Amino acid sequence: MRLRGDVLKQIRRKRGLSQTALAEGICTQATISLMEKQNRLPKMDILTAICERLNIQPDRIVENEVSGVNDTFNQIIDALTDQEYDLAKQLISKISIKSLNSDFDKQRYYYLLGMVQISQDQIDDAIFNFELVLTQFATTSANIYLAMTTAGMALAYLKRDDHERAVRLTDRAVKLIDNKKLIGSLHQWASINCQIAELYWRLGEPEKALASAQRGIQLCRDRDSLFILDQLYLYVGRAYIAMDEKEKAKQALEVAKSLSIARHGKLNEESIADELAKL
Repeated sequence: MRLRGDVLKQIRRKRGLSQTALAEGICTQATISLMEKQNRLPKMDILTAICERLNIQPDRIVENEVSGVNDTFNQIIDALTDQEYDLAKQLISKISIKSLNSDFDKQRYYYLLGMVQISQDQIDDAIFNFELVLTQFATTSANIYLAMTTAGMALAYLKRDDHERAVRLTDRAVKLIDNKKLIGSLHQWASINCQIAELYWRLGEPEKALASAQRGIQLCRDRDSLFILDQLYLYVGRAYIAMDEKEKAKQALEVAKSLSIARHGKLNEESIADELAKL
């Protein structure tokens, strides 16, 4: 991750705050100076507190660095989103853990490796890698991958038919994102809400699935993004079907169908058609 010190400085000045005033009770004035002049990324609790004082989301001043490994990570995420699991497995096999220098990259690696392993029904291996993320990086990297990994762990236990633990982990993931102190991009926030909506739907809790899907939809609307909107509306429709609200289900699924066509989401089109056939 890379800090945009110039953006931080601009926002601070717009708020009418000096470096000393922004730092008060959080860190030293020197820390703010290093952030603005040298793009020095502080500890996550400090960054979160600064963003709260400025009333901004962390992704306003923090962005992912563009690099070869970052491109590969993004390709793996795209492959998993499109359910191209063999491609995701091939891509992650090209990454050497020894080549990863930052905790953030290691966290992403173990999370994505776990998700690939779930797609291959390697559940024990997936749980092992998720636990690495949650035990080794929970205090040093307060980003959205903590919630995504917790939801990934819930999916792993659901595949083990451990319903009770899957519910507990899904609820924990919701508490993490409700805390709103995690750093993540729009795509990551939309993805985690979609992931949780799917979990709750599979766990037979349609009301919670609906709430998570609607939250993801609102995030995308606020940013004028179509990203995974078709999947989110699909889970809105599935939740309404489970709640026996057929008219609302049909409306949501028709929206999902149109969005899927716009996004060329052929896999989702098939799922949406299957759900519409039930009505």
